[in-house]
Amino acid sequence: MIDTLAFFESRFRELLDHDPEPGSYYRPRPYRNGTVRFRECHMGEFDLRRKLLEEAGLNVFLFPAHRIPGCDLLSDSGTTTMTVEQWSRLILGDEAYGSNEGFFELRDRMVETFGPSWAKRNDVHENFFLFHQGRAAEHALFGIIGRELGAAARAGKDVVSPEALGAELRDRISHGAARAEGAYYIVPNNSHFDTTEGNVEANHMVALNLPCREHLEDRRDFPFRGNIHLENLERLLGAVPDRVPLVYLTITNNTGGGQPVSMENIKKTRALAHRHGVPLFFDACRFAENAWFIKNKEPGYGDRTIASIVHEMFEQVDGFHASFKKDGLVNIGGAILLKPEGLFVEKYPGFADQITDHQILTEGHPTYGGLAGRDLMGLAEGLRTVVHEEYLDARIAQVVRFGEKLRSYDIPVNEPIGGHAVYLDMDRFFEGTRSRDEDFKGVAFTGLLLLGGHRLCELGIYAFGAYRGGREIPPDPRVNNVRASVPRLSYEDQDLFALAEMIRVLHEHRDRIPGVEVTYGRELNLRHFKSRFRFKA
Repeated sequence: MIDTLAFFESRFRELLDHDPEPGSYYRPRPYRNGTVRFRECHMGEFDLRRKLLEEAGLNVFLFPAHRIPGCDLLSDSGTTTMTVEQWSRLILGDEAYGSNEGFFELRDRMVETFGPSWAKRNDVHENFFLFHQGRAAEHALFGIIGRELGAAARAGKDVVSPEALGAELRDRISHGAARAEGAYYIVPNNSHFDTTEGNVEANHMVALNLPCREHLEDRRDFPFRGNIHLENLERLLGAVPDRVPLVYLTITNNTGGGQPVSMENIKKTRALAHRHGVPLFFDACRFAENAWFIKNKEPGYGDRTIASIVHEMFEQVDGFHASFKKDGLVNIGGAILLKPEGLFVEKYPGFADQITDHQILTEGHPTYGGLAGRDLMGLAEGLRTVVHEEYLDARIAQVVRFGEKLRSYDIPVNEPIGGHAVYLDMDRFFEGTRSRDEDFKGVAFTGLLLLGGHRLCELGIYAFGAYRGGREIPPDPRVNNVRASVPRLSYEDQDLFALAEMIRVLHEHRDRIPGVEVTYGRELNLRHFKSRFRFKA
């Protein structure tokens, strides 16, 4: 194994000794750097990174961030560079315990961003619930829904699927039920992300992924591979609507490769859900990027503003939750919003009281929701910035350039390239080698990149799989990616292209990449956050 690491280290060192090729650019960035921060480490510290890699058990989440000299593309969540305007708003933050100024400013900004139908209409209850981040909002949402439905409704019942669902859906539901013990209810989504899936399953519900046919067929020419599979959704709702507390759409579809959802698909999903009396929710983390794709890829929207498209998107749903660490352009914060006259409020009339109790018990006063007042000010300004078309043009174009650079080296990436990340397809990456699922080569790949000074994240058969009854249960539908998630306004092309060169080295010598074995945590839930590994000899 030492020989293998030494081999890749030598190849990486050769890259660092190369003189860079000049780039060709024809349009300046729509922003300039206001501040910079020099790294505390440098690319040549291979011995140190090898030691830290062993101490972290090859787990990218456990590797110290301040020792990453290259691109840290573990996540785009909370890692964005904030604007000078946002920093100026932080200085004006009001830190009063209850009803601070930032709460009211942010509430008004929410209405401006998402549309007038989200304005508060009730003198007693808010429809805007703050949390310190998105997964706390998910936890509250599914926990309260689980209690609202009641354990009694599940008692003695299982998730046996009627014949009308067909074999594919029945098998997928059974697969999900094996992960969520005692599951009776089903939450369909175009694709759940890891913590969303974890929160659904923790509350004894099946997290059912229904990616569209074009995604399943790997239609790389189809611009909206994030869509939900409408035929399967209709089959589910037609057969067991009483077992579906809400329908979910993740925009953009992170697990599906950062792919957008079309306005047509959103509207058809709403019509279908409402016909069966089921509310529709967004996981709205990357709502502005999704709107950009609608404007640029969907007929009839080219002349529309991003802001107006966002309004139209959110007119279709009864509620949403969001981690504003993405398209809020801030380092912390999340929320749940309920449409005052929407189907969700009608179906769950006690939800507002229960979620307010949850906030008080876990997050503090509802008007700060676990956040400092200054954070609310920064978020309000971030929501103003994120719908600017010139910002979105530059942000998404950079991700696409990075993806195209990888494609030019014949490195297999999910196409079309999404809005916030480039996803490397590990099945195709290791095609022609002796790679097996139990080798977890995606984890090995990210481990070797850490040796090289860059951090990416495996989101494939280890992250979305499970170990039950002494055997691996792969994700269904199958997902086997490594994600390179690009923080907003943080890196330049030089940084991303340098990473592309290291990925090229790994691809050219992919037959030398060893598998890994799990030394801790294989059977745990959300195991990719906690597990430890070592390279196989």
